[in-house]
Amino acid sequence: RRLTRALVDLAEASFQVNFDAIFRHCLLDPDAEVRAACIDGLWENEEVTLVGPFISALRSDPSPEVRAAAAQALGRFVLAGELEEIEEAVQERILAELLTTIHLGGESIEVKRRALESAAYASTPEVLDAIDIAYDEEDQRLQLSAVAAMGHSCDRRWREPVLKELQSDLPAMRYEAALAAGEIGLRPAVPFLARIAAEDDPQIRDAAIWALGQVGGPQAKRVLLNIYADADEDTRAVVEDALAEHALQEGELDFILYQVDPDEDAEWVDEDDLEDEFDDQDEYDEDSDYKDGDYEQDGDTWDY
Repeated sequence: RRLTRALVDLAEASFQVNFDAIFRHCLLDPDAEVRAACIDGLWENEEVTLVGPFISALRSDPSPEVRAAAAQALGRFVLAGELEEIEEAVQERILAELLTTIHLGGESIEVKRRALESAAYASTPEVLDAIDIAYDEEDQRLQLSAVAAMGHSCDRRWREPVLKELQSDLPAMRYEAALAAGEIGLRPAVPFLARIAAEDDPQIRDAAIWALGQVGGPQAKRVLLNIYADADEDTRAVVEDALAEHALQEGELDFILYQVDPDEDAEWVDEDDLEDEFDDQDEYDEDSDYKDGDYEQDGDTWDY
């Protein structure tokens, strides 16, 4: 167990090592913790030959930990199907298995959660219904996964619940909502993300900072520059990545070479001023697309 986990950690820390052959060999190890760790260790491997073993593990592995790991691992293949990187039939097979798991009576909540999060990359009507059902559940864990799934879907139909959950009292929910706001590209979320980016929890703060980069627009950039001006070295590194993502979203071709100028638009922006600015600019139209200057985002523009 310790050796397998050490190999997984080493593989995550360095792109120069590859233990995929070992992880593949140990997928049928008698120890459930080893099997789960091996699935995790294959997180970067997108070979479609892994789909069969992962589906088998999801269907029949006696350990819920292994089934949950398999459900999560299948998500990247669902996404690959959306990007037309694997055959449609393969994606359909994966989705069928994930949906079966989501609706399977007696299945572990954690397995259902990972299945929902993975299936959400496809945004089929069945998956969207499953997200709705999970969000309405009383179990807070399912609600968290529903919000994560909303983000994975990149579908703006979820704008209202995501904006609502950005104001949740539950830190874990604010974290998931921040990630979802970034994935969907919700510019009306900027004032809420600015507030979350000032929280003490580094994981939640970093999620909000990254989401600001994904959302794009001048307000998000101003917030990022404000954060950068007073941030420590670690946080500045996160902000720099977010600004590079922001530049990419705005179509700046030199985003890879983006350099932060602390004096650029660095006047402090109060959260209330941000909210007023969005109201004044009619930034959020409930019945149409979001607007921000010359930025336009139609349904056709989302190539996830």
